[in-house]
Amino acid sequence: MLAMSKIQIDDDIYDGYNDYPSIYSIKDLEQDQLFQEALSTSYGKRSIFTPKVPGSAMRLGTSTGFHRGGTGISLRPTTSGLRPMTAVRGAGYTSSNRQMFDPLNMSSSTKGPAPPLETGKEDTPEEKIKASERRIMEIIESSIQAAYENNMRVALERARDASSREKALIRLQEQAGLSDSHNVDLTFAVIFNLAIQYTNNNMLTEAIATYQGITRNRIFSNNARLKVNMGNIYVKMGQLSQAIKMYRMAFDQAPAAHKDLRIKIMHNIGMLFVQMGRLEEAANSFEWVMKERAEFKAGLHTVLCHFALSHRDKMKRAFLELLEVQLNIDQEDRYNISTDDVASNILNEILKNDDLSKLEKELRSEAERTILSAAKLIAPVIEDTLTAGFAWCVDSIKSSAYSPLAADLEISKAMVFLHNRETQLAIDTLKMFENRESKANSSAATMLSFIYYLQGDYNQAERCAEIGRNADTYNAAAYVNLSACAIKKSNLNIAKELLLCALDTDASHVQALYNLGLVYKKQSMYEEALECFWKVRNIVRHDPQTLYQIGHLYQLMSEIDQAAEWYNQLLGIIPCDPGVLQKLGEMYDAAGDKQQAYQFYSDSYRFFPANFEVIDWLGSYFVSMQIAEKAMIYFKKAVELAPDEPRWRLLVAACLRRTGQFHKALLEYQDIHNKFPENIECLKFLVRLCSDLGLKEAQMYAAELKRAEKAKELKERQSSARPGSRRSNSGTSSRTGSGMSVQSDHRSSPTFGRRENQGLSSAGITRSNRVSANENIAETPMDIGDQTGTPYIDPIGPLPVRPMTSAGKRDDDFGDEELGDDLLPE
Repeated sequence: MLAMSKIQIDDDIYDGYNDYPSIYSIKDLEQDQLFQEALSTSYGKRSIFTPKVPGSAMRLGTSTGFHRGGTGISLRPTTSGLRPMTAVRGAGYTSSNRQMFDPLNMSSSTKGPAPPLETGKEDTPEEKIKASERRIMEIIESSIQAAYENNMRVALERARDASSREKALIRLQEQAGLSDSHNVDLTFAVIFNLAIQYTNNNMLTEAIATYQGITRNRIFSNNARLKVNMGNIYVKMGQLSQAIKMYRMAFDQAPAAHKDLRIKIMHNIGMLFVQMGRLEEAANSFEWVMKERAEFKAGLHTVLCHFALSHRDKMKRAFLELLEVQLNIDQEDRYNISTDDVASNILNEILKNDDLSKLEKELRSEAERTILSAAKLIAPVIEDTLTAGFAWCVDSIKSSAYSPLAADLEISKAMVFLHNRETQLAIDTLKMFENRESKANSSAATMLSFIYYLQGDYNQAERCAEIGRNADTYNAAAYVNLSACAIKKSNLNIAKELLLCALDTDASHVQALYNLGLVYKKQSMYEEALECFWKVRNIVRHDPQTLYQIGHLYQLMSEIDQAAEWYNQLLGIIPCDPGVLQKLGEMYDAAGDKQQAYQFYSDSYRFFPANFEVIDWLGSYFVSMQIAEKAMIYFKKAVELAPDEPRWRLLVAACLRRTGQFHKALLEYQDIHNKFPENIECLKFLVRLCSDLGLKEAQMYAAELKRAEKAKELKERQSSARPGSRRSNSGTSSRTGSGMSVQSDHRSSPTFGRRENQGLSSAGITRSNRVSANENIAETPMDIGDQTGTPYIDPIGPLPVRPMTSAGKRDDDFGDEELGDDLLPE
């Protein structure tokens, strides 16, 4: 066939291109030296090739494919476009791409390394689902972390974000047809965290709805336990019946293997029954708990329910079941092993204070407190008498594993006797411990010392305190009682040493610190006293006594601003304490702020109107303000409180004179004279008033005044003639009452300020504006009608100038009277 084509077409320029020798192969090309030189020289270095007219020497031009566009380009002018491919297509040939043919990648050295394989631009649905699940778990963890940091709002926002993302994940799985691979645990975690965050943010209705969505879905396992959470939410909402319903459903669905969970649920049900007043059902719930596993809390609650129901037999049975609860704690004897090995001793000391030992001490303390509380509660009611009830409890405790608590219960019995004011029975009970060698003996002796101290038998109190200290040298209360007895005997140094010993034993003993502060205060060691009271305040933050002592110490140290600040803090705790209000009034009065002082004195009088010092100051204040009508109100109140004291009656009469009611004043003076005929001040006022009013009784009162003065002078001479006697001032007779201090006899006792001083005068506070009915009389000329030669001075100052009235001008000459500077109000 090839021969025929040659004969027919002799001038074909493509002749011979499709003729391949049968023996020519790729292996021959690799071994052909000319072919390889051509590839390594011409074709590898030239990127553009200009085709020439092929001749007989280039028979391999087309088949080699050295230029991918060479065959398709015509060297002769033509209008037919690119020619079609003919014969065998070259390997890697394309008509549109002009890249050079390089089957052996010989040009890689000039173009650089081959590009890496491209990854898929779009993930598969499975990978998207896994990434979304990881992101949701991260959001849940961040929500829990925010809740742990008390940032509840952020925690809720993140929980909602996780919920929305989880819903989007479910839609993505449905679209991809992967619903069977849904992560149920992730859905549970998202919804459960959302419900918790709703609860933390007090969105209780939303929390209940979320929990219901979990419990009603059967694909979640162990969802019955979440009904406990729902019950807790109903308790917060106050729906106790619904809470009990949820607790019971959780109890019924909880497997028997979860014993702890069932016990806790039943205990919660019992507590809700107590709140609802259904004590019988509550007692049944607690009894079920005690049967399943006896514990102290449930046992005490059972006793309380039967106590409220007044069931004596059930109370006894419940108390006996409480005593059968086992602590399962080793005895402390294992820590008391004394060996010659120093390392073992050090190890025992470390074990005494490790966390496990502390936990054991707490459990033991809770057990003892529970048993003693139950015994003290039921002892007065389980028998006909208090003594019989305590005896039954003591016998029951002695026959149990908690026999050491019997002594404490007997001391508690003595406390009950004291509470019922049966002091002798309490003393007899405590004396039973005198021959016992135990710490209970020390406690009993300390209590006896306290009782004797309250009864005023300080010798017996000191003896019992000594017994308590000898029985237990670490008994700080015994040292405190001994110091109290020393203070009563004015042995302040001994008291201080004893209190320091008590603080060495117990550095936080409140009574020791407080009494030590009082001792320092009595010794005028104000800085040390202040330090003690500061320590007490750090232990007991809002104790009124401590705040008062701190304020009073600042007052004694002349730091008025600090004292006022502490007194105001005290008023924030006890706003109606008259003693503190009086103290503040005194400080402002000393500072010259009369208006502020009046405010505090007025409040003190409002809360306690029987304080004569406050009455005296208020009356004097209104006299100095020229308002005798208001001053008379307070003086009349003093007359009602102390009718046998003439001083207040004289002040009332003086106020009547100040208001121009001379006839009423005369009647008041006559009444005072009838009750106290030897009162010289009253006779002087009667003589002056009768003389001014032109009454004939003036001569009679003048004669009585002379007799009274002579009798007084005779008494003074007799008293001065006695050896070792002092000459008394005028008006100090108890009969006349003119020199007596009614403030010390009839003074009130507000809450604070009377423990160290007998009167407020000892604080160094002077009251220059006080009115006195027995001032020293200055020698002045007598007016008309004065027959005794004794001058007359108005105790509350001169009368004010009053306007003229229709009654006409009153014929008196009070304005011409001379007054001493010491009698005028400030």
